[in-house]
Parts: sequence; C-alpha cells; structure tokens
Amino acid sequence: MFDIGFWELTLLAVIGLIILGPERLPVVARTLGLWVGRAKGYVRGITSELERESRADEIREQVNQTRKQIESDTREAIEPVRGVMPRDKSSEPGAAGSGNETRSDSGTQDGDDAPAPADGARQREGPPE
Repeated sequence: MFDIGFWELTLLAVIGLIILGPERLPVVARTLGLWVGRAKGYVRGITSELERESRADEIREQVNQTRKQIESDTREAIEPVRGVMPRDKSSEPGAAGSGNETRSDSGTQDGDDAPAPADGARQREGPPE
C-alpha cells in the first residue's frame, strides 16, 4: 500500500518522540495501532462481503443457465413424442369421462339401472350397524 521503509519509520518515531514526548508517545502509538487495526478489519469485512456477493451472483447465473438448458432439452425431448401420441379425447369438453355427467342422490349415473333390493326397501348408505 504505502512504500515506507525502515528509515522512514525511524524518522517518524524520532519526530513523534520530539513532538509528543516520552510520556504520551506510547499511548498515541497504541491508539494509532488500534485505529489501523480497525480500519484493516473494516476493509477486510467489506472485501469478503463483496467476494460473497460476486460468488452468489456467479452461482445464480449458473443456476439460471442450467435451468434454461434443462428446459430446452425437455422441450426437444417432448416435441417428437407429441407428434406420435394420439390426443386424449377425455380431456376435451363434452367428452365422455370429462366430469359433466349428472349424478342422482344415490351416487349412480342417470340412466344406470341399479339393481333394487329384493324386498323393495331402500338401500342404506354407509357402514352396517
């Protein structure tokens, strides 16, 4: 970062000793060291956060590319099969089995000839008692 060598540091220490005196120089040096340490910690934290964000963006991009590839592969695999398979008539509106039948109270379809009980009594729904 800064190109400060041994002689520059020695000169700064001598100037600090002359200006601050021997009593306050250790306190100022300790405080300055704490500030420099905190600044390095903040820079390290910001750097690691930026690296995590860039990795997250890269992973997100890879996931999107993989998803698009899977979707295109699936479409390519489905297209030939769609041309070969017959259409399902039960899914068309108004077709038999589409759920448009009416039901009577007994749960049978209209027009079904359900067998009546032998004695003419109504059949009971539900489990026997």
